[in-house]
Amino acid sequence: MQPQRALRRFVADASAVVRSDERMILLFLVLLSVVALAVFLHYTVSLLNGLPEVIPPEAPGSGGG
Repeated sequence: MQPQRALRRFVADASAVVRSDERMILLFLVLLSVVALAVFLHYTVSLLNGLPEVIPPEAPGSGGG
C-alpha cells in the first residue's frame, strides 16, 4: 500500500505543478497582450498625428482684411 500512496501523492503534486505552470503561462500571455496593445496604440497615434490635416485651420481666400 505504501508505494501506491507515494504514487498518488506524486501524481497530485505533479498536477498541482502543472496548474501553477498554466497560470504562469496565462499571466504571461495576458501581459504580452497588454504590451502589444500599448505598442499598437502608440504607433497608431503616432501615424495619425503625422498625417496632414484634412481641413486647413483657415480657409483660403477668407483673409481677415
